[in-house]
Amino acid sequence: MKLSAEYEAEQRELEEKVKADQQEVDTYEQNMSDFDSFSAIIRKYVGIKELNSTIVNEFIKKIIVHAPEKVDGKRVQKVDIVFNFVGEINFLSATQPKQQGA
Repeated sequence: MKLSAEYEAEQRELEEKVKADQQEVDTYEQNMSDFDSFSAIIRKYVGIKELNSTIVNEFIKKIIVHAPEKVDGKRVQKVDIVFNFVGEINFLSATQPKQQGA
């Protein structure tokens, strides 16, 4: 009885591990597919001189414009851009000037 219970517990544990591993594989395969699709669009528009609605529609899934706010007396409005295949990229963190510590 004891061996049977241990065996069943081990089987459940292994089945859960297989499910988790399969989910990781599925996520990896989806990411690779998305990357391939995105890189195909990038190659298609390597030398573009100006944006038009067709190009924007191929690259961008949605644009979220938040309500404006006043910060230090200036009007600030957050805009989130969600790209096809790669999701949201936070450009602000890369372009914000670094603040010096006290």
